[in-house]
Amino acid sequence: MESNKTKALHYFIKEATVGELNYVVDDIGNILGNKDFLQEPEIIETLRSYYETHLSHQTVTGDKKVVVSQKGRIESEPANEPEGEGDAEPTGSKPSEFTYLDQARGIKFTLDVTTGECKIVSDSEKHEDEAVQGFKESLVESVDKYIAEDYKQNSTLGSVSIEGSDALTIDIEISCHNLNHKNFWGGEWLSRWTVKHTLNSNDFELTGKIIINNHYFEQGNIQFNLDKSFDTPISGTVKGSAQESIIALISKTEETYQQSLEDLYEEIKDTHMKSLRRKLPFTGKSFDWGVPKLI
Repeated sequence: MESNKTKALHYFIKEATVGELNYVVDDIGNILGNKDFLQEPEIIETLRSYYETHLSHQTVTGDKKVVVSQKGRIESEPANEPEGEGDAEPTGSKPSEFTYLDQARGIKFTLDVTTGECKIVSDSEKHEDEAVQGFKESLVESVDKYIAEDYKQNSTLGSVSIEGSDALTIDIEISCHNLNHKNFWGGEWLSRWTVKHTLNSNDFELTGKIIINNHYFEQGNIQFNLDKSFDTPISGTVKGSAQESIIALISKTEETYQQSLEDLYEEIKDTHMKSLRRKLPFTGKSFDWGVPKLI
Protein backbone atom coordinates (compact mmCIF):
# COMPACT_ATOMS: atom_id res chain seq x y z
CA MET A 1 0.00 0.00 0.00
CA GLU A 2 1.23 3.51 -0.81
CA SER A 3 2.98 5.22 2.09
CA ASN A 4 0.74 8.32 2.13
CA LYS A 5 -2.41 6.22 1.99
CA THR A 6 -1.16 4.05 4.86
CA LYS A 7 -0.42 7.15 6.94
CA ALA A 8 -3.93 8.48 6.28
CA LEU A 9 -5.57 5.19 7.25
CA HIS A 10 -3.38 4.97 10.35
CA TYR A 11 -4.60 8.44 11.39
CA PHE A 12 -8.30 7.66 10.79
CA ILE A 13 -8.11 4.45 12.82
CA LYS A 14 -5.98 5.94 15.61
CA GLU A 15 -8.32 8.93 16.03
CA ALA A 16 -11.56 6.89 16.01
CA THR A 17 -13.35 7.54 19.28
CA VAL A 18 -14.27 4.70 21.60
CA GLY A 19 -16.92 2.36 20.24
CA GLU A 20 -16.70 3.78 16.71
CA LEU A 21 -13.85 1.73 15.24
CA ASN A 22 -16.17 -0.52 13.22
CA TYR A 23 -17.91 2.50 11.68
CA VAL A 24 -14.57 3.99 10.65
CA VAL A 25 -13.29 0.70 9.18
CA ASP A 26 -16.54 0.20 7.25
CA ASP A 27 -16.38 3.75 5.86
CA ILE A 28 -12.77 3.28 4.77
CA GLY A 29 -13.77 0.02 3.08
CA ASN A 30 -16.62 1.76 1.24
CA ILE A 31 -14.28 4.51 0.02
CA LEU A 32 -11.58 2.08 -1.14
CA GLY A 33 -14.04 -0.48 -2.49
CA ASN A 34 -12.62 -3.30 -0.34
CA LYS A 35 -11.07 -4.07 3.03
CA ASP A 36 -7.74 -5.40 1.79
CA PHE A 37 -6.03 -2.70 3.86
CA LEU A 38 -6.81 -4.74 6.98
CA GLN A 39 -4.12 -7.23 5.95
CA GLU A 40 -1.35 -4.63 5.86
CA PRO A 41 1.14 -5.13 8.75
CA GLU A 42 1.15 -1.39 9.57
CA ILE A 43 -2.64 -1.29 9.80
CA ILE A 44 -2.75 -4.47 11.89
CA GLU A 45 -0.34 -2.87 14.38
CA THR A 46 -2.45 0.31 14.42
CA LEU A 47 -5.56 -1.73 15.20
CA ARG A 48 -3.74 -3.55 17.99
CA SER A 49 -2.64 -0.25 19.47
CA TYR A 50 -6.23 1.07 19.27
CA TYR A 51 -7.63 -1.84 21.31
CA GLU A 52 -4.89 -1.42 23.93
CA THR A 53 -5.08 2.37 24.11
CA HIS A 54 -8.82 2.30 24.85
CA LEU A 55 -8.56 -0.67 27.24
CA SER A 56 -11.15 -2.37 25.09
CA HIS A 57 -13.81 -4.60 26.64
CA GLN A 58 -14.11 -7.89 24.78
CA THR A 59 -16.47 -10.83 25.20
CA VAL A 60 -14.91 -14.27 25.16
CA THR A 61 -16.57 -17.67 25.37
CA GLY A 62 -19.99 -17.37 26.96
CA ASP A 63 -20.61 -14.00 28.56
CA LYS A 64 -17.17 -13.49 30.14
CA LYS A 65 -15.64 -10.04 29.68
CA VAL A 66 -11.92 -9.32 29.46
CA VAL A 67 -9.82 -6.16 29.11
CA VAL A 68 -7.29 -5.71 26.31
CA SER A 69 -4.26 -3.95 27.76
CA GLN A 70 -0.66 -3.47 26.76
CA LYS A 71 0.23 -4.72 30.24
CA GLY A 72 -1.42 -8.01 29.32
CA ARG A 73 0.50 -8.54 26.10
CA ILE A 74 1.96 -11.99 25.62
CA GLU A 75 4.42 -12.02 22.77
CA SER A 76 4.63 -15.04 20.48
CA GLU A 77 5.34 -18.16 22.47
CA PRO A 78 5.81 -21.80 21.47
CA ALA A 79 2.69 -23.92 21.24
CA ASN A 80 2.61 -27.22 23.12
CA GLU A 81 3.88 -29.99 20.88
CA PRO A 82 5.29 -33.48 21.46
CA GLU A 83 9.08 -33.55 21.79
CA GLY A 84 11.05 -34.18 18.62
CA GLU A 85 8.52 -32.72 16.19
CA GLY A 86 10.55 -29.69 15.21
CA ASP A 87 10.12 -26.01 15.94
CA ALA A 88 6.86 -24.87 17.44
CA GLU A 89 4.58 -22.39 15.67
CA PRO A 90 3.57 -19.10 17.34
CA THR A 91 0.41 -19.15 19.43
CA GLY A 92 -1.49 -16.83 17.06
CA SER A 93 -2.51 -18.62 13.88
CA LYS A 94 -2.87 -15.38 11.87
CA PRO A 95 -0.81 -12.19 11.62
CA SER A 96 -3.78 -10.24 13.00
CA GLU A 97 -4.26 -12.52 16.03
CA PHE A 98 -2.51 -11.69 19.31
CA THR A 99 -2.43 -13.27 22.75
CA TYR A 100 -3.23 -11.44 25.99
CA LEU A 101 -3.55 -12.22 29.67
CA ASP A 102 -6.25 -10.61 31.79
CA GLN A 103 -4.62 -11.11 35.20
CA ALA A 104 -7.67 -9.87 37.10
CA ARG A 105 -9.75 -12.74 35.76
CA GLY A 106 -6.93 -15.22 35.17
CA ILE A 107 -7.91 -15.57 31.52
CA LYS A 108 -5.45 -15.94 28.66
CA PHE A 109 -7.11 -15.21 25.33
CA THR A 110 -6.44 -14.41 21.70
CA LEU A 111 -7.79 -11.37 19.88
CA ASP A 112 -8.07 -10.96 16.13
CA VAL A 113 -7.75 -7.19 15.77
CA THR A 114 -9.31 -7.16 12.30
CA THR A 115 -12.54 -8.87 13.37
CA GLY A 116 -12.64 -8.35 17.16
CA GLU A 117 -13.05 -12.11 17.66
CA CYS A 118 -11.77 -13.40 21.02
CA LYS A 119 -11.05 -16.97 22.08
CA ILE A 120 -10.04 -18.32 25.49
CA VAL A 121 -6.70 -20.10 25.58
CA SER A 122 -6.79 -20.76 29.33
CA ASP A 123 -9.06 -19.58 32.15
CA SER A 124 -6.95 -20.62 35.14
CA GLU A 125 -3.80 -18.50 34.85
CA LYS A 126 -2.26 -17.68 38.26
CA HIS A 127 0.83 -15.94 39.61
CA GLU A 128 3.66 -18.34 40.37
CA ASP A 129 4.02 -16.95 43.91
CA GLU A 130 1.11 -18.01 46.15
CA ALA A 131 1.46 -14.96 48.44
CA VAL A 132 1.32 -12.60 45.46
CA GLN A 133 -1.61 -14.53 43.99
CA GLY A 134 -3.53 -14.15 47.25
CA PHE A 135 -2.70 -10.44 47.38
CA LYS A 136 -3.84 -10.01 43.77
CA GLU A 137 -7.15 -11.82 44.32
CA SER A 138 -7.95 -9.56 47.27
CA LEU A 139 -6.94 -6.47 45.28
CA VAL A 140 -9.19 -7.51 42.38
CA GLU A 141 -12.09 -7.81 44.82
CA SER A 142 -11.39 -4.28 46.07
CA VAL A 143 -11.21 -2.94 42.51
CA ASP A 144 -14.49 -4.64 41.55
CA LYS A 145 -16.18 -3.29 44.68
CA TYR A 146 -14.98 0.24 43.91
CA ILE A 147 -16.23 0.00 40.33
CA ALA A 148 -19.61 -1.34 41.44
CA GLU A 149 -20.08 1.52 43.90
CA ASP A 150 -18.65 4.47 41.94
CA TYR A 151 -19.01 3.73 38.24
CA LYS A 152 -21.92 3.20 35.89
CA GLN A 153 -23.12 -0.39 35.93
CA ASN A 154 -22.23 -2.68 33.02
CA SER A 155 -19.95 -0.08 31.45
CA THR A 156 -16.74 -0.43 33.44
CA LEU A 157 -14.04 -3.06 33.86
CA GLY A 158 -10.87 -3.09 35.93
CA SER A 159 -7.57 -4.72 35.12
CA VAL A 160 -4.80 -5.64 37.56
CA SER A 161 -1.21 -6.60 36.70
CA ILE A 162 1.48 -7.41 39.26
CA GLU A 163 5.22 -7.85 38.81
CA GLY A 164 7.65 -9.02 41.47
CA SER A 165 7.40 -11.39 44.42
CA ASP A 166 8.12 -9.09 47.40
CA ALA A 167 8.72 -5.54 46.18
CA LEU A 168 5.66 -5.28 43.95
CA THR A 169 4.91 -3.10 40.96
CA ILE A 170 1.13 -3.08 40.64
CA ASP A 171 -0.70 -1.69 37.60
CA ILE A 172 -4.40 -0.97 38.04
CA GLU A 173 -6.36 0.13 34.97
CA ILE A 174 -10.00 1.20 34.99
CA SER A 175 -11.88 1.48 31.73
CA CYS A 176 -15.37 3.03 31.59
CA HIS A 177 -17.04 3.13 28.17
CA ASN A 178 -20.35 4.98 28.18
CA LEU A 179 -21.87 4.66 24.70
CA ASN A 180 -25.21 5.87 23.39
CA HIS A 181 -24.69 6.09 19.66
CA LYS A 182 -28.40 6.04 18.83
CA ASN A 183 -28.54 9.44 20.53
CA PHE A 184 -25.29 10.54 18.88
CA TRP A 185 -22.86 10.53 21.78
CA GLY A 186 -20.29 8.36 23.48
CA GLY A 187 -17.34 8.68 25.79
CA GLU A 188 -14.79 7.02 28.01
CA TRP A 189 -12.98 7.47 31.29
CA LEU A 190 -9.63 5.69 31.45
CA SER A 191 -7.47 5.70 34.55
CA ARG A 192 -4.12 3.98 34.79
CA TRP A 193 -2.40 3.69 38.16
CA THR A 194 0.99 2.28 39.12
CA VAL A 195 1.57 1.34 42.75
CA LYS A 196 4.93 0.56 44.37
CA HIS A 197 4.42 -1.58 47.46
CA THR A 198 6.38 -4.14 49.44
CA LEU A 199 4.34 -7.01 50.84
CA ASN A 200 3.48 -6.59 54.54
CA SER A 201 4.85 -3.04 54.63
CA ASN A 202 2.81 -0.07 55.89
CA ASP A 203 3.26 2.33 52.99
CA PHE A 204 3.03 2.57 49.22
CA GLU A 205 3.37 5.11 46.42
CA LEU A 206 0.88 5.92 43.68
CA THR A 207 1.38 7.51 40.26
CA GLY A 208 -0.98 7.53 37.35
CA LYS A 209 -2.99 9.19 34.62
CA ILE A 210 -6.65 9.93 33.87
CA ILE A 211 -7.86 10.26 30.29
CA ILE A 212 -11.34 11.48 29.37
CA ASN A 213 -12.66 11.45 25.79
CA ASN A 214 -16.19 12.43 24.76
CA HIS A 215 -17.77 12.66 21.31
CA TYR A 216 -21.04 14.37 20.35
CA PHE A 217 -22.03 14.08 16.70
CA GLU A 218 -25.67 15.08 16.28
CA GLN A 219 -25.64 17.47 13.30
CA GLY A 220 -22.00 18.20 14.02
CA ASN A 221 -18.77 16.79 15.39
CA ILE A 222 -17.64 17.91 18.83
CA GLN A 223 -14.94 16.15 20.82
CA PHE A 224 -13.82 16.82 24.38
CA ASN A 225 -10.47 15.37 25.43
CA LEU A 226 -8.63 15.66 28.74
CA ASP A 227 -5.36 14.07 29.82
CA LYS A 228 -4.28 14.51 33.44
CA SER A 229 -1.02 12.99 34.70
CA PHE A 230 -0.13 12.39 38.34
CA ASP A 231 3.62 12.01 37.90
CA THR A 232 4.64 13.08 41.40
CA PRO A 233 4.28 10.00 43.63
CA ILE A 234 1.37 10.22 46.06
CA SER A 235 2.27 8.58 49.36
CA GLY A 236 -0.22 6.26 50.98
CA THR A 237 -0.40 4.55 54.37
CA VAL A 238 -1.88 1.11 54.93
CA LYS A 239 -4.91 1.24 57.21
CA GLY A 240 -6.50 -2.16 57.55
CA SER A 241 -5.56 -4.05 54.40
CA ALA A 242 -3.09 -2.78 51.81
CA GLN A 243 -5.53 -3.60 49.01
CA GLU A 244 -8.35 -1.50 50.45
CA SER A 245 -5.94 1.33 51.28
CA ILE A 246 -4.64 1.44 47.71
CA ILE A 247 -8.16 1.60 46.25
CA ALA A 248 -9.18 4.23 48.82
CA LEU A 249 -6.34 6.49 47.66
CA ILE A 250 -7.22 5.94 44.00
CA SER A 251 -10.85 6.74 44.78
CA LYS A 252 -9.92 9.93 46.62
CA THR A 253 -7.61 11.07 43.80
CA GLU A 254 -10.21 10.40 41.10
CA GLU A 255 -12.99 12.05 43.09
CA THR A 256 -10.87 15.17 43.70
CA TYR A 257 -10.08 15.44 39.99
CA GLN A 258 -13.71 14.95 38.99
CA GLN A 259 -14.81 17.64 41.44
CA SER A 260 -12.22 20.04 40.02
CA LEU A 261 -13.70 19.47 36.56
CA GLU A 262 -17.22 20.14 37.80
CA ASP A 263 -16.02 23.38 39.41
CA LEU A 264 -14.34 24.31 36.12
CA TYR A 265 -17.55 23.70 34.16
CA GLU A 266 -19.47 25.97 36.52
CA GLU A 267 -16.85 28.68 36.17
CA ILE A 268 -16.91 28.45 32.37
CA LYS A 269 -20.70 28.56 32.32
CA ASP A 270 -20.84 31.65 34.52
CA THR A 271 -17.96 33.54 32.90
CA HIS A 272 -16.53 32.50 29.54
CA MET A 273 -19.71 31.15 27.94
CA LYS A 274 -21.77 34.21 28.85
CA SER A 275 -19.24 36.49 27.19
CA LEU A 276 -19.77 34.61 23.92
CA ARG A 277 -23.46 35.60 23.78
CA ARG A 278 -25.12 38.96 23.40
CA LYS A 279 -27.07 39.89 26.45
CA LEU A 280 -29.69 41.41 24.13
CA PRO A 281 -30.35 41.03 20.39
CA PHE A 282 -29.78 43.91 18.02
CA THR A 283 -33.32 45.16 18.70
CA GLY A 284 -32.34 45.79 22.30
CA LYS A 285 -35.27 43.76 23.57
CA SER A 286 -35.22 40.37 25.26
CA PHE A 287 -36.63 37.55 23.18
CA ASP A 288 -39.88 36.06 24.42
CA TRP A 289 -39.22 32.32 24.73
CA GLY A 290 -42.84 31.58 25.69
CA VAL A 291 -45.36 29.92 23.37
CA PRO A 292 -46.09 32.20 20.39
CA LYS A 293 -49.47 33.87 20.77
CA LEU A 294 -50.56 32.95 17.23
CA ILE A 295 -50.33 29.18 17.89
